[in-house]
Amino acid sequence: MKPLLYVLALLPALALGQSVKNKPAPPPAPTPAAEDKTPRDPNKFAALSLLGDSVQLIHLTPARGDTPQSGEWTATPAGGLDNAVLQALNEAVKAGGDKREVKLYTSSTRSLFGDPANLFVDGRLALPGKLGDAVRQSGAAKLLLVTRSRQEPALANALPARILATLEGPGFVLDQRPSAQIGFDGQQGQPVFAPYVSIRVALIDLSDLKLRREQSLAVASRLPVAAEAGANPWAATTAEQRVKALEALIEAELPKAVAGLVAP
Repeated sequence: MKPLLYVLALLPALALGQSVKNKPAPPPAPTPAAEDKTPRDPNKFAALSLLGDSVQLIHLTPARGDTPQSGEWTATPAGGLDNAVLQALNEAVKAGGDKREVKLYTSSTRSLFGDPANLFVDGRLALPGKLGDAVRQSGAAKLLLVTRSRQEPALANALPARILATLEGPGFVLDQRPSAQIGFDGQQGQPVFAPYVSIRVALIDLSDLKLRREQSLAVASRLPVAAEAGANPWAATTAEQRVKALEALIEAELPKAVAGLVAP
């Protein structure tokens, strides 16, 4: 049975204020951080994926040379990539001990989170709305947070060289530039069609929301391109095949990256 995913729909907070005529309102007094009194079990983890469904596309053509053309594709069904991330985290954590438990979370309103880099302020997690409180109240001791990460294509060994773009999240590279690889028939090789995943995994102490450790992951693989599909490898695949290619990368590589973060 698959673990239950808690879908949290966040609502932006509305701040209401009144101004006094001819006199500016004083700034609000800082609110002291509430003491964490939630009982925490060191064998309990929370996992939150904010990957989303947007898939980055990087297209290289002979006409544009090394300058890529960028695009975007929306993976379906919604939440499928986040679910793959959470299942991989669940397996990685439980592999470290029979007594370990994992509570899995995602969100139906990822657009509220903005740039993943802004989720941390002075080394502390600052989730908008009530999501941070909800995760802390789970009773888990640690949180594994997965977000998109901006990384160089050279870090993913399976990708072609000379890609003047930045990887971020899940995506595909379609390289139709002239290939230096010559096939057995004496003709130049087929285009490169490669799914990739560029993400960051952060380990957070839920007692104080401080970042303890993190690991970035940039991996790719190459899909086979048949001769008859060489003109347009993207169109030769279905939406389901593309999603499965990304999920396969996540399932194969993410547990390796997480193992060191959750080691006893």
